[in-house]
Amino acid sequence: GAGGCGQGRRGEVSKPEMVMPFVSQGIEVSQVACGDLHTLVLDRQGRVHSTGQGIHGVLGRGGLASTGEELDFREVVYFRKTTDSIMAPGLEPQIIKLDAGREFSAAMSSHGELWVWGRNDYGQLGMGYEVMKDRDFCMKYPFLMRQLPMEGHVFRDFACGDRHMVAVTTAGAIYEWGDRRTFEPTAITLPSRYQEGLKGVWKVAAGEGYSFALTLSGELYSWGRPSSGCLALEGDPLVPRPQRVPFEVFGGTVRVLDIAASKQRCLAITESG
Repeated sequence: GAGGCGQGRRGEVSKPEMVMPFVSQGIEVSQVACGDLHTLVLDRQGRVHSTGQGIHGVLGRGGLASTGEELDFREVVYFRKTTDSIMAPGLEPQIIKLDAGREFSAAMSSHGELWVWGRNDYGQLGMGYEVMKDRDFCMKYPFLMRQLPMEGHVFRDFACGDRHMVAVTTAGAIYEWGDRRTFEPTAITLPSRYQEGLKGVWKVAAGEGYSFALTLSGELYSWGRPSSGCLALEGDPLVPRPQRVPFEVFGGTVRVLDIAASKQRCLAITESG
């Protein structure tokens, strides 16, 4: 619905259909990210495309695309016009990853910088407390998160939850913001060089009020609201910091190879299959 499938029409698409405009234009897709009512696509040339419900600017194209539904994928040309990068000044960003939350979107460049756009009613854009005074505030075009790059931090991975974001830097520190708990990037772990820091985190994932971190050694960490049913941890209170998920959850001492999360669902792939 709302044009989120990019098929040029509204309504449900009950079985898989090829998105023909990409085929006819010779565009090869490398990644897809789905929000609540919008979809983002990254092609192999590093270009970003969006479609679906555009209210609150989630499509990143401003103008009329922020007032209603878009039924077809169109390019987010901002990334081919901007040179606002801090880590690579004067250069167009090469986008390597996209993700989408309920009513917001984000993109990461090859230099480890994050751009965000869409709704900010839960602080999910990480723009600080002052902005939260306007609950209708939104960004209709991609906005570079400048604070951490200016301090020399480089992101390795990030994920959009329903109304929050989580990211890990190349130094191994995990940051989180949104969900009306924190309104700008806030470190919840130390860098990996410290004894208390998590070692080898290479991927993060997030859903509705919870997050995951996966290490190179196959250890999975979770935190957030237990009501999601996805933490795989005992106890009822909010888990504010990453806690290792017991190996027994997966039937023994097996490594977790990958993790995916969305709303109140999550999937893990282990080495035992």
